[in-house]
Amino acid sequence: MHRRVCRRICRCPSFDSGYPTPATTRRSCRDFHLSSSYLQSDSQTTRGTGENEGESTSSQATPRPLFKPKFGGAWGAKLSTPKASGLTAAELASRNALKAATPAPPPPPPSELPKSEIESVLVTQKPVFRRTADWICPQCLYNCFGKHPFCPKCRTPNPNPPLHPLPEPKHDPQIRKVNPRKLGEDIINSWRKDNVQPRNEGSSVNMRKITFQPPERRLSIEETEELVKDEKQPEKASPEKEEAKTAESEPKTAKEGKQEVNEFDKWLVSLEELKKAEELQKAQKAQRSEKAKDARRGRSRDSEEEEFDPEERRQRREKRKQKKKPAEVVEPQRSPLYLPEFISVSNLADVLGVRQAEFIDHLEEIGFEGVIHSHVLDAETAGLIAEEYNFEPIFETSEQDLVAAPEPEDKSHLPQRPPVVTIMGHVDHGKTTLLDWLRKSSVAASEHGGITQHIGAFSVVMPSGKSITFLDTPGHAAFLDMRRRGADLTDIVVLVVAADDSVKPQTIEAIKHAKQANVPMIVAINKMDKDNVNPEKVKQDLARHSVDVEDYGGDVQAIPVSGKTGLGMLDLEEAIVTLSELLDHRADVEGNAEGWVVEATTKKAGRVATVLVKRGTVRAGDILVAGTTWTRIKTLKNEAGTVIEEATPGMPVEIDGWREQPEAGSEVLQAPSEQRAKDVVDYRLERSDIKKLGQDTAAINVSRRETLEQRRRSADDETVEETETSTGPKLVNFIIKADVSGSVEAVVNSVSGIGNNEVLANILRSGVGQVSEFDIKHAATSEASIINFNAAVDPMISRMAEAQGVRLMNHNIIYELIDDVKAKLSEHLPPNITYRVTGEAEITQQFEITVKGRNKNLIAGCKVRNGVISRGKKVRVLRDKEIIYEGSLTSLRNVKKDVTEMRKDTECGLSFQDWVGFQIGDHVQSYEEVVEKRYLH
Repeated sequence: MHRRVCRRICRCPSFDSGYPTPATTRRSCRDFHLSSSYLQSDSQTTRGTGENEGESTSSQATPRPLFKPKFGGAWGAKLSTPKASGLTAAELASRNALKAATPAPPPPPPSELPKSEIESVLVTQKPVFRRTADWICPQCLYNCFGKHPFCPKCRTPNPNPPLHPLPEPKHDPQIRKVNPRKLGEDIINSWRKDNVQPRNEGSSVNMRKITFQPPERRLSIEETEELVKDEKQPEKASPEKEEAKTAESEPKTAKEGKQEVNEFDKWLVSLEELKKAEELQKAQKAQRSEKAKDARRGRSRDSEEEEFDPEERRQRREKRKQKKKPAEVVEPQRSPLYLPEFISVSNLADVLGVRQAEFIDHLEEIGFEGVIHSHVLDAETAGLIAEEYNFEPIFETSEQDLVAAPEPEDKSHLPQRPPVVTIMGHVDHGKTTLLDWLRKSSVAASEHGGITQHIGAFSVVMPSGKSITFLDTPGHAAFLDMRRRGADLTDIVVLVVAADDSVKPQTIEAIKHAKQANVPMIVAINKMDKDNVNPEKVKQDLARHSVDVEDYGGDVQAIPVSGKTGLGMLDLEEAIVTLSELLDHRADVEGNAEGWVVEATTKKAGRVATVLVKRGTVRAGDILVAGTTWTRIKTLKNEAGTVIEEATPGMPVEIDGWREQPEAGSEVLQAPSEQRAKDVVDYRLERSDIKKLGQDTAAINVSRRETLEQRRRSADDETVEETETSTGPKLVNFIIKADVSGSVEAVVNSVSGIGNNEVLANILRSGVGQVSEFDIKHAATSEASIINFNAAVDPMISRMAEAQGVRLMNHNIIYELIDDVKAKLSEHLPPNITYRVTGEAEITQQFEITVKGRNKNLIAGCKVRNGVISRGKKVRVLRDKEIIYEGSLTSLRNVKKDVTEMRKDTECGLSFQDWVGFQIGDHVQSYEEVVEKRYLH
């Protein structure tokens, strides 16, 4: 048994087995056959052959093996192989003799074997593990996989390829689908009885041959009905035709004819039933289709309607399309992105997950110019860019700031407040004089230069008993921000225009401010007490600037008045009161106080701010926040300096106790506690620093862009020589001090705009209050001048400034201050230098003279042609109208005498300082420089 297994496993081609074994496949050789009967029969055959070796040596067809088996019959060496128990010795001998007598013919090649034998061999040698889809090659008996159409060994095609299902025929719309009806058991039995003949003895079942030719296509129901009519018609024909037809046809037995007639009747019945089923199915389908149409259209439609309007159908279809809701586009959810106040382009690209080169290209596509990787973006710009990449920007916010409460929609239940009226117009048009008459005072006489340089806030009680708050704004061009602030805080604007001067630049500017603030306007044509005035010209000039008075069809009142004589002042008061009643100004007196800083100054009591109350009630002890400073109110004073207990909406009041000087125009809000006020101020200071950082960042970006552009230009033009860069205008330093913050603002705006591309005013510092010792030291260190506007100067500070060489520029009138600043800047302007020729000479000869024994100097012999040649003036030598030397003379002689000058038509000898390159025929010019001082205009 073991020997048989070893021989079947062996794949050596030189192994000559003496045992007849059936042909094996590759897979059967690799596997062990665990069947005991199979291996036992082989071992029995082998043993029987060995026992009768002497008897059948000559008669065996199978040769013995060429080698002696290495293994014994069992595991032990002395153990003999047990004999087979299936056959006896006599039976085995007789079988061998029979095989020797009838030798088996050589097997034919596999290709010539009949199919039955090949199948038997394949069944006999079927592998142990085989899938149903596998197949065995008939040529080389190789076990092939079912997916292979050819044998991978000999490339023989698969004899039984798998049959793929044929594609279904396409539906012919002209042929209706007929559902066949199942025939009953009776019809099938009768058909078998008629068509199956009885079986004869020793023969198989005889079937009646039926010739059937399938039609080219299936008949429709209409064609089937016509065929039935044609077949029924012969029954009604004449007997002569029936007999002729019967004679032509083959003779049939009576039994067969009867069976055929019965079968034909049954077929007709089945056809009729099929037709009825099809009609019923068709009706049901039409009914379902009609119901679906009615449900979709929302109405019942008559199929036999004759009057049909296609335009109506089109309109109904459009209405249905409009009723359809558009498909909701689901946008992808944006990812949150936290952004700082400032971020560079490279960092933003990393955060967004985009390559820097692609990110910069995208920025250039959406409008950025000259962007590089180090360009800094603010939070708002970075947020807009992040939205392009489907991110939701989240900015750093804080709830520490104070904000004003929203205005109520319905103010009818609130108490009335005094209206705020602003007097605006050109400088010296009589605004303050007009206001003095209204409040029965003489403020204009006390103002420096007769012009207003502060915003004055006054509360005036009119003859009618109604209180009105007036704001007097300066008309000079330097006080632009004051006028803009006055227009924003006011309810009514009184535009003062001089009848003898008409509309001026500041008048036009006041009109623009009033229109931008959307504030109603009243025109007061002042100075009507003068002679030769023309109010009609004023109205025409106002109409040119979109101010239409009532006389010209507009809604603006124009009232002729005179601030000196009081002409028309009652009419002006009535117009103001009437307009304020129409506007019906109301405000809440409860809740937190709100207001605006009109002016801020420094007095003996400290820092004081004039506040116009907008809402709420301000009392002593309240905590207020204005801009980046706060205060706990110590005292409240009105415009007359009287201490009051509280200030209601519409009242101007002076508030002291500020920690820092508040800025004019800043909003005033009430805080619940000191700690809350400090937190708000700290937060606003931080935001202010961030804002300044943003401005610095913008300047850095501009500088980087200019540097990059300069590098590109230098790279494009390599042949251009390097030139010295301009150092820019020369800066003249100033320190500004004034009495109120509004004046500081006006002076800073005026001084900062003075200069040109050669010299420019540079403001180091500005503040409210008197000049201090620190200001003197700062000015001395930075070589600056101190501008003191409308404020007193301590005599000790004046002596200290004189000792340290600091110039104090004390002024009370704004235009005088501007002229003084221009003169200061003019001192630093480079002067205009011109050259005036005083004499001309021509070199006629050259000779040498000996000086001090051995030194020889080359002398130019000249003849004076024009003017005077002076030894102390500069000279220049020209050759072919080109200057070849500029300098001075070392000697001027006539014969042997040293002279200071030589006049026309005289001869002299000249020697030049450190230059001897002259030639005969050169021209010498003596000239002087004329220095002309320049002034700023």
